[in-house]
Amino acid sequence: MKVTPQLLRRLVLPIGATGLIAFAVLTLSPPDKAGAAPPAQPATAPDDQNSVVAALGLIEPSSEVIAVGSELSGVVREVYVTPGEQVVAGAPLFRLDGRALGASLEAQLAAAQQARANSAASASRVPSLQANAANAAAGIAQAEAGVTTARGALTQAEGRLANAQAAADVARLALADTQARLGLFATISDPRAVSTDERDRAKFAMERAKASHDQARGAVVEAEGGLTSARGGLGDAQARLAAAKAASASAKASITEGQQAALAAQAGAAQAAAQAKVVSTDLDRLIVRAPIAGQVLRLNIRVGEFASAGTLADPLVAMGAVTPMHVRVQIDEEDAARIASGAPAQASLRGDASKRIPLTFVRFEPQAMPKKNLNGGAERVDTRVVEVIYSFNPAGRQAFVGQQMDVFVTAKPIARAVTAPKSGDAK
Repeated sequence: MKVTPQLLRRLVLPIGATGLIAFAVLTLSPPDKAGAAPPAQPATAPDDQNSVVAALGLIEPSSEVIAVGSELSGVVREVYVTPGEQVVAGAPLFRLDGRALGASLEAQLAAAQQARANSAASASRVPSLQANAANAAAGIAQAEAGVTTARGALTQAEGRLANAQAAADVARLALADTQARLGLFATISDPRAVSTDERDRAKFAMERAKASHDQARGAVVEAEGGLTSARGGLGDAQARLAAAKAASASAKASITEGQQAALAAQAGAAQAAAQAKVVSTDLDRLIVRAPIAGQVLRLNIRVGEFASAGTLADPLVAMGAVTPMHVRVQIDEEDAARIASGAPAQASLRGDASKRIPLTFVRFEPQAMPKKNLNGGAERVDTRVVEVIYSFNPAGRQAFVGQQMDVFVTAKPIARAVTAPKSGDAK
C-alpha cells in the first residue's frame, strides 16, 4: 500500500486521540498499593480499655517554653549559643551593640571623678574656715578685754578730773580769801594800824594762793585731756570689738557656705555616680542572659539583625529545662472525673508505638480549656478539656519538645447503666 500525504493527514487525528486516551488512563489509574511502604503501626490501647483513657499529649520542657526577650532594642553584635546547647542560669545568650552606651559610661565616670574631686576640695576648705572663725572669736575676746581696759582708764581719768576740779575749787577759795584779806588791809586809812610785815605776809599769801590756783587749773586741764584720751581709747576699743565681731560673723558665714558647698559637691558626686551606675546597668542589660539552666530550643536571631524589645510573636530565643520532660495531656471533660490525682500512665512517641514510656503524674492544671485539635485542625470550642501534666526521663529516647505522644492513663472503669427488665420477660 502506498503511503500518500492524504493518507497521513487522515491518520494524524486518530493516532493523537489514541495517545491522549492512553495518557489519561495511566495518570488517573490508582498506584500499585502492593509496592508502597506500609504506614507506621498506630498506637493501640491496652486490653482493658474500660479502665484506660486514651488522649493526645504534647511534649514540653518541665519549665515550659520560656520566650526570652530583650529589655532594650538594638543590633545584635554577638550570639553566644546554638540551638540544642545546654546553658546554665545567667549564661550570656546574645549581646546588642553597646558603643553609644559605652561612650556615655566613660563620660559619666569622668563626671563622677570630677565631682568627687570637687567634693574633696570643698571638704578640705572647711577646716581652714573653722580655724579662721576660731581666730575671729579670739579677736573678739581680745577686743572685749581692750574695751574693758579702756573703760577702766576712762573711769580713772574721770576720777582724776574730779579730784583736780576739787583741788582747783579749794585753790580758788584760798585765793579769794587772801585777796579779800589783802583788800581789807588796803581799806585801812591809818598805816600804823597794820604793820608792813603784816601786809607783806598777806601779799605773799595771796601770791602763793594764786600760784596754787593756777597749778590746780593746770591739773584740771591735764585731767580733761586724759579724760578725752580715755574716751578716744574706749571708742577705738569698741571699734576694734565691732570689727572683731564682724570678722567672726563673716568667718561663721564662710563656714556655712563652705559646708553647703561641700554638701552640694557630695550630692553632685553621688548623682554623677548614680548616673554612671544607670548607664552601667543599661550596658549590662545589652547582654541577654539565660533566666534558668536549660536547653536552647530555638534561636531566631542572627548577628547583624535588629532585636526589638518587648513581647514578640516569634521570641528571640526559646529555651527550657528538658530534664525531665513534661507531657501536657488533654483529657476530655467527660473523662476527667475518672482520672484520680497521681494516676499512672504510659505513652508512646508518634511513629514508634512499639515502645511504651512510663509517665509520672505531676499535677492537674486548675483551669479547663477549649479543646484544640493537635493534628493541625482548627480549634473546637464545643468541647472543653482538662490538662494533666506528666513527666518522663528523656535519657535514651529521641524525644523533642513539641512532639506529640499517644497517652494512655489508668482510670476508673466506665459505669454501665443497668436497664430494668420488661414486663413480658418477667413472666
